[in-house]
Amino acid sequence: MEKMDNTNQANLWFSQERTPIEQRYLWFEGHVAPHILPLILTGLPQHRTHNAAILFVGYAFADLEIGYHFDVMFPRKNPEAGIPCLSRIVAVTQQFSKPFDRVPHGWKTICEIEFPDGIPAMIRDLPELDGWHLNQEWVCVCNAETWEARKQRRPGDV
Repeated sequence: MEKMDNTNQANLWFSQERTPIEQRYLWFEGHVAPHILPLILTGLPQHRTHNAAILFVGYAFADLEIGYHFDVMFPRKNPEAGIPCLSRIVAVTQQFSKPFDRVPHGWKTICEIEFPDGIPAMIRDLPELDGWHLNQEWVCVCNAETWEARKQRRPGDV
């Protein structure tokens, strides 16, 4: 057996393929409040992407590269209310304003997310927040296969 270095092991361990299909979603807790933006702007590109929002993002299910895209969004507690909506990770940072080249597995981050067809109401209606865990009514994004799996779950399933 060939010995893998830590980088290869981490890439294998935190890959999307190792995550159960129904858990392959990312959640947006809210918009970064205007008074917080100056604290994290050095971790994001200087120019904002058109039709993008800077959002507090919950724990990532896998390592997700910049450019990774999602096809569907739904309210946390109501996957049946999901809508087709293209979104894409444009930039990633965190509370120390360090730019990342990906959303690291298991990390809470601050991301610039692009919505090429316009920012949908579900995102516009998220609150402005000072940090993570201040809003429990997240908006989740995923691909169609994960969305279907989430809709099949029974109330009370983890």
